[in-house]
Amino acid sequence: MKYTKDQKKEYFQGLRDRWAENKKLADNDQQAQALYNEVGGDVSYYSFFFVLQDLRRLGLSGTPYIDTKTFRGWQSAGFVVKKGERSNIHGITWLAPKDKDGNEDGSFRFPKRYNLFHRSQEQEI
Repeated sequence: MKYTKDQKKEYFQGLRDRWAENKKLADNDQQAQALYNEVGGDVSYYSFFFVLQDLRRLGLSGTPYIDTKTFRGWQSAGFVVKKGERSNIHGITWLAPKDKDGNEDGSFRFPKRYNLFHRSQEQEI
């Protein structure tokens, strides 16, 4: 499916708005900050909180990036996502565009949404 320039602009603005809204909430959530400090990880606190908000919204227990993984993340951990399962948890990463030579242009970043699956959606191989 092809998207118009306006549709893309609206999509990226929606991701930015959702990120900004969660970022404001994250600064005041001491429970989430304590959980993040306990588990750490290779993601920023705001990325951690973004996924935590989806877990809370869906009423799922667990810790972001421990109990949630991408499809391939579950595979590399020795599990498989159950057939027919859909991702309801999303994360956002910020990417810098690349020029023709493959070098990153650090002048700005754009958001990219990715899908995560909860541990209740996987089964051992």
